Amino acid sequence: MQSIFSCKQASELEKNAKENFAIPPFLMMENAAKAMADFICSKISSTDNSASLKSALIVCGKGNNGGDGYALARLLQNKINVTVFALEEPSAEEAKAQCEMCKRLGIKISDIQEFKKNCRSLSSGDFIVDCIYGTGFHGELSSGVAEIINVMNASRACKIACDIPSALAFAADYTITMGCQKLELYSDKAENVCGTILVADLGVAREKFENQSKLHLIEPEDRNLPLRKKRAAHKGSYGHTAVLCGDKAGAAILAATAAMNFGSGLTSLVETEISNLSQFKISPSLMISDSIPKKTSCIAIGSGFTDFSEQTAKRVLEWFKSSKAPAAVLDAGILINKAFPDFLQKLNEYDNARIILTPHLSELSRLLENCNAEDDFSVTALAENTGAKINAASFLNKRFPRTTVIMKSANTFIAEGGEVFVIADGSQSLAKGGSGDILAGMTAALLAQGYSAKDAAITAAEHHALLSKKIGQEAYNLTPEKILALL
Repeated sequence: MQSIFSCKQASELEKNAKENFAIPPFLMMENAAKAMADFICSKISSTDNSASLKSALIVCGKGNNGGDGYALARLLQNKINVTVFALEEPSAEEAKAQCEMCKRLGIKISDIQEFKKNCRSLSSGDFIVDCIYGTGFHGELSSGVAEIINVMNASRACKIACDIPSALAFAADYTITMGCQKLELYSDKAENVCGTILVADLGVAREKFENQSKLHLIEPEDRNLPLRKKRAAHKGSYGHTAVLCGDKAGAAILAATAAMNFGSGLTSLVETEISNLSQFKISPSLMISDSIPKKTSCIAIGSGFTDFSEQTAKRVLEWFKSSKAPAAVLDAGILINKAFPDFLQKLNEYDNARIILTPHLSELSRLLENCNAEDDFSVTALAENTGAKINAASFLNKRFPRTTVIMKSANTFIAEGGEVFVIADGSQSLAKGGSGDILAGMTAALLAQGYSAKDAAITAAEHHALLSKKIGQEAYNLTPEKILALL
């Protein structure tokens, strides 16, 4: 699990590290450039056996991001053919110094007009490095810079972004970010352009560079899979998941099957007044009941519901009241019901409750609207602005303190007790009906087996994401059944 910081926090960390550890101003820039140079050289040695000299096009802005580019050009001199373009004269002091070193070493630095004149031949090389704008950029790109980035994006070269893709417009294959993971790299918009994200060592151990953060990047080893290590066990040892069926019962069947496949000792489908189970063939391993079974340890509700009736809400509330350790996964259609916030508030009145919501961004936006949240929580804001997701997490955790929220998106954010955990291992192949029902069932199975809400959410969401990669990042034929088979 890696700590994540906002760009503003990262700048403060860099400033503090320079002051606290007496690091000269230029040293971090040198280490940033060295990280990029080492990456390019390792890429060449691992993929190419020819004797031909490789080439790199480095495009620099006026700030310290451009300074990193000048330093990179100097480190690569005589190792590969280096072409440097300055879109503007450097204005930051460290960038000025690096640019001057390049000039004295005989590295030619051309201007934007030269780039436009020869852009097609220049962008046909092996590497393009974007050092135009860093984390301090705000606003819109000028038409001239946008045109240049479009040319860079059209190249077949390996594209590398320094720290962060400029204005999230440069489409990088690799983003080498400096010093620490940055929150802004994990918006849905950034997901389209960052490629593989690598963290560069700035010459200070990350334990010394970083401080405590409430934002975390989840890694595969953070999963706590429900492996059965005790040899003496019975089905009751692993809980009983009850999945309530709505008017689209196929979704509930998927969720229940996922719960069974992910370790639930017993799994029941519970019919409601609107369910249509009779239309489906159902596995004999799933039980069917017209009420929530007495020994149920977790309920899942919402998958396949287009309406959330008072009668169904009453059944859930009665079960919560009767259970010693109530646990629930609430998903899909019920989350956008206007009465849902009051219902959720009642569930949160039970001290030992474990509650997980699993909304996608549209459902999350509607839920926040129904909670009368004042910030901009439109779908666009939530997708493009990581700060909006963090604010949504804070709002929901404060209002519903016994509720964990899995905000499903290109990068999934999990909000739990004031902390946020980011799942970045998913793939676009999951954009398929039924994928979310599988996640709901997996999460419910872990709650049924006694997991904390945080561990259940992290393990289920990360494992779900990794399974999609097994099927294929770009696969168009991912189906819920394929995920179930891998469970």
